[in-house]
Amino acid sequence: MAASKEEKIRELVEKLDKELEEWVESRPKRKPDKDAWTEENWEEEMQKHPAFCSEPPEDVHDAEKYPAWAALQAIKYDQDDTPEEKALQYKEEGNHYFKLRLYKKATIAYTVGLQQKCEKPEINAVLLTNRAAAHFHLGNNRTAFADVTKAKELKPDHAKALHRGALCCMELKRFAEAVTWCDDFLRLNPEDKTVQQLRAKADKLKRAQERDRRKSQAQEKKQRAQHNRLLQAIKSRGIQLQVPDSADSSDEDEMSASMGRLQLASLEASFPNTGAKVYLDETECLVWPVMFMYPEYMETDFIQEFHEDSRFSDHLAAMFGSERPPWDTEGKYTPGNIQVYFEETSKSKLHKISPETTLRNVLSDSRYRVQAGTPSFILLPQDCRFTEEYLRKADAVS
Repeated sequence: MAASKEEKIRELVEKLDKELEEWVESRPKRKPDKDAWTEENWEEEMQKHPAFCSEPPEDVHDAEKYPAWAALQAIKYDQDDTPEEKALQYKEEGNHYFKLRLYKKATIAYTVGLQQKCEKPEINAVLLTNRAAAHFHLGNNRTAFADVTKAKELKPDHAKALHRGALCCMELKRFAEAVTWCDDFLRLNPEDKTVQQLRAKADKLKRAQERDRRKSQAQEKKQRAQHNRLLQAIKSRGIQLQVPDSADSSDEDEMSASMGRLQLASLEASFPNTGAKVYLDETECLVWPVMFMYPEYMETDFIQEFHEDSRFSDHLAAMFGSERPPWDTEGKYTPGNIQVYFEETSKSKLHKISPETTLRNVLSDSRYRVQAGTPSFILLPQDCRFTEEYLRKADAVS
């Protein structure tokens, strides 16, 4: 059967396609353009090109990196324009970004405008003020305030700079300065209701800030007086405090100097973290946080308030009289069977004290030093092998 007309046309098309492919394959291979887009980078390159990207890159003024953008800029900004004309053109560009709320790009445009070395202070003042507004919306209040301060120096009667300066001061909580900026503005525009209200708010906050500052100063003065009374009470009892710079010093002048350097924080108990610290009660007696340590079981007790005229036996009776602690499995720790020692840190020796003595008497001992604001003592049971071995190693002194 003779081929139909459609089949002849299809055969002809296939023959022509094949001849075209053979011709293309026979042509000499062309070296690829080094700047040509590839399958790997075409999306990235499109984002750089002004014809395809949704917005300009942040470093758009880098001509080497973005030659297409540089070409557009060259068209937009004539190289023959004066510095003043260029500065104004960049100001308009910044304003355009500002209206679109693209504040970061606005700051870049205003900055480039300032780099044109325009000699007219009023133009630079506007650029600085506008850049300050963009920084203000970005939350860069200190940078914004620095810009309006420069703008004010260039043009003291620039109302927008004065208003923006007042707003920056409010955000920075510099309310007294905000009042001054408002006053400078109102001298030029005395009827402006917005700035009048801003000044009233700044003045109210300034007064509150000054009141709080006076309260804080009075409180600090009171705390210093209490601190001085506390140190004097400690010193009058002959109690020695071990401080970092003179931990092992026995020289009286050095210890006196250490007392002078002592801060209130040095008297806060460092362990455990309760915030407890020595204080003077209403009878001018010292009340200390005290640490009891039990080396046999690696346990400790922390007494937050140990009155200096209390005896050790009083606390031992309260702590061990009615029931024994869970770690004392053998029942050795009873009020009458506990020995109390303190360590003479300068000689690494243990000294035994009578449970009937008071804390004041022990702390006034010339061999004792209070560490980290917390007197500490070692408690051991009598007639115990562990105690004998521990005292032998510690070079105990009765």
